[in-house]
Amino acid sequence: MTAQKRRACLGIRRTRGWPVRLAALLFALPVFAHDFYVMPSGFSAGEGSGLAVGLRNGDTFPESEVSPVLDRVRDVKLLSAAGTFDVKNLRKTEKEILGDVQIPGPGGAIVIARTVPHFISLAPKPFNTYLSHEGLDDVIAWRQKHQESRTPSRERYSKYAKALITTGGDTSFLAHEVGTAAGMTIEIVPEASPNDLKDGQPLPIRVLYRGIPAAGRQIEVSWAGAGVSRQISIAGRTDANGRLDIALGKPGKWRVHTVLMERCADQKAAEWESYWASLTFETR
Repeated sequence: MTAQKRRACLGIRRTRGWPVRLAALLFALPVFAHDFYVMPSGFSAGEGSGLAVGLRNGDTFPESEVSPVLDRVRDVKLLSAAGTFDVKNLRKTEKEILGDVQIPGPGGAIVIARTVPHFISLAPKPFNTYLSHEGLDDVIAWRQKHQESRTPSRERYSKYAKALITTGGDTSFLAHEVGTAAGMTIEIVPEASPNDLKDGQPLPIRVLYRGIPAAGRQIEVSWAGAGVSRQISIAGRTDANGRLDIALGKPGKWRVHTVLMERCADQKAAEWESYWASLTFETR
């Protein structure tokens, strides 16, 4: 299949300044289909209703390509004005992990999940492609400087996901909580509720790593509309305060994604440690 046909199948739009990373994405998909994110049965749920929480893996948002490993998943919770509630009955299906939780009250909710650190080793070429796709230029430069570009990787990674849920159109909890960190090692913090934005107004986000603004992080945005329409684009990089404005502009489901990688503190365990963050929501 040609690259053009693969783009058409995926609905990927060319965006200015991104041809190199687009090509990397297209040819890396079979290897790097591992974005971890929350996909609920609905991004809007009535008070007292049940919500099925899906945990998915893959680059073809919003579909899941492969299920996360159940034993590695931790802290799947729903945060609301009424308190914090565990997502229960976690079980693995063919391509996702499902869990159940009840919407406790009005105002919306935030669903969070994480995975435990896991080791992986990649050959030099796919690892360098992965670094390029995720915009990890600092890691690429370090490996070149230390003559490691041609050596296999030894990486430990963990992933952190968050989703925004509205409750019957009531976003009072979300409006109060946006801009507030949920306490994850790395997270994408929206500084406005997507449903409260005016037409054409961008969504301001902030990336925090251990509570500190993460500057220079590449932000990838995936959008899925009606039918099979979908797009992937690079929104830009976070500024010195970890902030970036993301243009939305149309209704649909959204996933915002970033990766931070640093030298692992325990060099016996791995040389590099990466932290993945995702934020999912829907605009109407």
